[in-house]
Amino acid sequence: MKADITLLHSLLLPGFPSGSAIEYHEGNIYLIGDDACDILVLDTAYNKVTAIPLFDAPEKRIPKTEKADFEASVIVNLSGKTYLMVLGSAATEKRKKLILVPLLEAAYTPFLTAAYPDEFIQQLSKKGIHELNIEGATAIHDALVLSNRGNETHPVNHLIFTTPDFWQQGAGKVMFVVPLTLLTSTPVFTGVSELCYVGEKDLLLLSLSSEATTNAYDDGAIGDSYIGWINGISQKLHLPTLALDGLINLPAISDDFKGEKIEGLCLERISGNELLLHLVSDNDSGESRLFKVAMTFQ
Repeated sequence: MKADITLLHSLLLPGFPSGSAIEYHEGNIYLIGDDACDILVLDTAYNKVTAIPLFDAPEKRIPKTEKADFEASVIVNLSGKTYLMVLGSAATEKRKKLILVPLLEAAYTPFLTAAYPDEFIQQLSKKGIHELNIEGATAIHDALVLSNRGNETHPVNHLIFTTPDFWQQGAGKVMFVVPLTLLTSTPVFTGVSELCYVGEKDLLLLSLSSEATTNAYDDGAIGDSYIGWINGISQKLHLPTLALDGLINLPAISDDFKGEKIEGLCLERISGNELLLHLVSDNDSGESRLFKVAMTFQ
């Protein structure tokens, strides 16, 4: 199956730092920054609806040594309630945090704060993940799927299959960990930065970006960003490895993507074989950029 991507719109957000994850739910777009103090809520035309405060900080960017490094997000249902789950990268102790924001509450409060349980981290180590950098999340049926981004020292991306309540002590269990193969070589190691499951198509979308870094903490020179996909993902969950069925270089589509590290993507709607997607990027200079794209499968 082949795919084409068309850029419909892009918008720079100089006042919102370090876009790292994005979710769509019932007409609203929820934008997360890895060192931002708030979650920005937008409509689908990228107009501000409100902001959900998370932290008190004197500057718009939380210092690197102090930030929770929220890199992934997913809509989950727990005990009959819908939440926006936002997850830290778990690369340091301060980044082993997550929050759950109730989406049916008018003020998005009270949200829950939790942490990655020690036993969960230990299970990941036993299953072959030796440096944590959680950057993507999605839900496939009853499973929560996380992506662990590799780097030049550990040049393997992994998908982690667990339960939506993994953050509760004694509840979460790593079901299995699967290495991911790109099949297409890239000049610099390319890591997974977000996941998005399209249930109607049984399709897993992935945003990926290349960055010259040897570890999960330091930033490096930004390379190209991509959108990849795996067809029939629910039929492949127990394979020993997973491979992308396709990969599209975004700077080859438009110069607007050059120098932008795509960190997140989400689905707004499906029309036949066309997906309307929203992407968010981080340029490592304290700015974020939004992209609205049409992805058409043939």
